[in-house]
Amino acid sequence: MRQQELLPCASRDHPRGAAEWPRRRHACRAGGLNGVAGPGRTAGVVIVGGGHAGGRVAERLRHGGFVGPIDVVGAETELPYERPPLSKGVLTSAGVPANAYLLSPARWNEIGVRFHLGVEAVGIDRREKIVALSNGASLSYRKLVLATGLSPRRIRSLEPIAAHTFYLRSFSDALALRERVVAGARLVLVGAGLIGLEVAASAVKLGAAVTVLEAAERPLSRLLPPYLSQWLADLHERAGVRILCGRQVVSSETLDAAGRLHLDDGSLLEADLVLVGIGGTPNDRIAGEAGLHIDNGIVVNEFGKTSDPDIFAAGDVAAHENRVFGQRWRLESWKNAEDQAAVVASYLCGNPSPYSEVPWFWTDQYDLNVQVAGMPGAGEPAFERGKPGERAYLAYFTTGGRLIGAIGVGCGRDIRIAREMIKAGARPDGAELVRRGFTRFGDELGRRAS
Repeated sequence: MRQQELLPCASRDHPRGAAEWPRRRHACRAGGLNGVAGPGRTAGVVIVGGGHAGGRVAERLRHGGFVGPIDVVGAETELPYERPPLSKGVLTSAGVPANAYLLSPARWNEIGVRFHLGVEAVGIDRREKIVALSNGASLSYRKLVLATGLSPRRIRSLEPIAAHTFYLRSFSDALALRERVVAGARLVLVGAGLIGLEVAASAVKLGAAVTVLEAAERPLSRLLPPYLSQWLADLHERAGVRILCGRQVVSSETLDAAGRLHLDDGSLLEADLVLVGIGGTPNDRIAGEAGLHIDNGIVVNEFGKTSDPDIFAAGDVAAHENRVFGQRWRLESWKNAEDQAAVVASYLCGNPSPYSEVPWFWTDQYDLNVQVAGMPGAGEPAFERGKPGERAYLAYFTTGGRLIGAIGVGCGRDIRIAREMIKAGARPDGAELVRRGFTRFGDELGRRAS
């Protein structure tokens, strides 16, 4: 699904099929973008970032009735796709899952979105409303959306074994890694976060010898309480994964056809390949150079608007105000990309709907699905149903009696309900929960959770 597979748009001002959109979809309201930007020319939107959030903004604009030009600039040569399959499915599948793509080439063509793939935006002229591209071309805009995502954090001490070191951010990264993850391969994963543990589960199934290094004292320490981190570590170790916490790589060197890692405790590890999964840094350079407000990402309001009223941001790069928790943060998740794209597109179509979603993360660990809603780490464990290790487990976390987080294993419906409860500021009735099969975290569970 690369650029050359797309048919060219009929024209920039009248994309293929544009005449049909007003009949198929409701038109944007008067406050939206369907006004005329110049004589005989409709307003246009340029989206910088051809990933999940950027692609979803483009799709939602058409769904909302926008009939002007939409240009999407993407550094990759792939059409917009969702990133969870990179660690969840690509390693164990025969190819790139077709359902990972947001839309087919034919559908993108039908709705008239023009892609500029394999090029990067290198500058923004806010006064002239022009985006400069790495190929020397430029695009003018009436409204600009920045969905530039993240770049993986790199580890300098691994530079001597760069030929053996991988970072997972794109389909090409995943496909290159898959070629090397074979039975008997010695794989070291640096970082026991979602990506690292998902790859560990996939790789050990393929027969690789897997070791996970984590600088913190436990896996997923920012997402799970200690007792669930331990449960997850035990799950992996039973499957044959070796987990070493409180360890960091201080230096590395090439040894024959492999790499040797020197750890901070003086121990050594040999690896045929190393995958680094320690998070990412927001790609906010061009936004900062253009004078936009930057604070751990591009700062936006509840509608995705930056400090420039004609520029918006969405997805991993956007630092937004969360109305539920009253904090500004930047989320790196599938749901956040979906939600912020919808908010930005709705605003641009004259149907403003503020971002007010509860954070939600999910991960597949072997045959178990783990979901996290809200901010359980900011609360205290209050109620649970089932026990860790059982196939259906649910825990509520509160502060001052208010539900602020929930963690579930194999109970997606309950997490959906918990998200709504958190959003509503619910204060669970303990007696009612006990009648529904929950138990309170008592002294023994409190010791386990601390």
